[in-house]
Amino acid sequence: MELVIDEGNTLAKAAIFINNGIHKILRADSADEELRDMLLDFKPEQIIISSVRGGDEKRFTIWTELAPTLVFDQYTPVPVINKYRTPETLGRDRIAGVIGARFLQPEGNLLVIDAGTCITFDLLTDENHYLGGRISPGAAMRFKALHHFTGALPEVDGFNSETLFGNDTLSSIASGVMNGYRDEVNAAIDEFSLQFSPLFIGLCGGEARYLVNHIKKEIFANQNLVLLGLHKILKFNEKV
Repeated sequence: MELVIDEGNTLAKAAIFINNGIHKILRADSADEELRDMLLDFKPEQIIISSVRGGDEKRFTIWTELAPTLVFDQYTPVPVINKYRTPETLGRDRIAGVIGARFLQPEGNLLVIDAGTCITFDLLTDENHYLGGRISPGAAMRFKALHHFTGALPEVDGFNSETLFGNDTLSSIASGVMNGYRDEVNAAIDEFSLQFSPLFIGLCGGEARYLVNHIKKEIFANQNLVLLGLHKILKFNEKV
């Protein structure tokens, strides 16, 4: 039994793996006592923890005292060749996501789109070279920015907008943000596909449910790509 913890910008997710498969997933505000209390019934043999918020062994003592713990950082060996120019600044969730996608799609070029607080595009070549990608504001961030940086525009929750254009301020914001968001994703896929073909596309993240029906190319969607990737990194380090 292995425990995988992914602490993102908004939530921390924990997955219990048994026989290389996900047995249970839990969510909490952060990778701290709240999450540990939810996992008291489990006794993992190994743990891997990844955080985009930063952290060190001292902060994660509650886990290192529970079982042998791998804190995933830029020095952790991974089963791909990392070509990122500044690996120390690379979000751990980004490279874990492409490793999880590689597990589901063993061959070919991969573009992994993680639609969360930010939307990231990450490229893994058919030779397992991680090249990098793009970082852009997520849809919720765009709605908040329009409200924050203007004097009169309201904050809108327009995720369900299907309209080409709005006929009042609220629907105009919803249409502008959501159509721009979807168009950006489809344009990025087209651009990457021109240089890396054939290209397989994986989709995950909290906002993925709003994109899955609006991407024009064939995709595979799986909310657990990062958790799967972290588990593969943990198992890979058993052999290093």
